[in-house]
Amino acid sequence: MFIKFRNIFLLLFFCFAFVVSTTSVLAQEIGILNSPATESAKVDAGTIGVDYQLSYPGLLPDHPLYFLKTARERVMSFFISNPLKKAEFDLLQADKRVRSSEMLVAKGKINLAQSTFSKGENYFGESLNDIKQAKSQGMRINEFAQKLKYANLKHKETLSDIIDSLSRKEKNLFTTEANRLDNFSQNVKDLNPNK
Repeated sequence: MFIKFRNIFLLLFFCFAFVVSTTSVLAQEIGILNSPATESAKVDAGTIGVDYQLSYPGLLPDHPLYFLKTARERVMSFFISNPLKKAEFDLLQADKRVRSSEMLVAKGKINLAQSTFSKGENYFGESLNDIKQAKSQGMRINEFAQKLKYANLKHKETLSDIIDSLSRKEKNLFTTEANRLDNFSQNVKDLNPNK
């Protein structure tokens, strides 16, 4: 009886420690997302480049412990109830996956890069849904809508760079993603039609 109670106590303790550590990491990551450098994201006049930084992804999907990272992200996402904070979190995950995809292409893992990019755009779509929910609840979303606009432009730029580095056959893998990015552009414009 005592051994079972001790095992349950240890399990609860480690779960609590995991949640506390992931919450502090989430606060740091969202803090990075709200930094002045990101807030001033803009398209450089006369150039193709987009002044928006994609977050460093950490472990890539080809790492054997990547499943732990995704499990941690699911737990963190579960505990975010504010739709605006959830939108920020989902955009951060989208940016990390787009950057991961670019890094995977450099390693020659094209199929994994395509699926990772696709998952990133799934997160971007979730971010759009979250921000629409925040808007329906009367929250101010104009600033974040601008951030989504620049993120979408950066995702397009990154996809263009990826496609330029691929063979003709490999380029076809990313056709669907290019279409999704165009659809997301329109959805972002619809969030804030005055801009």
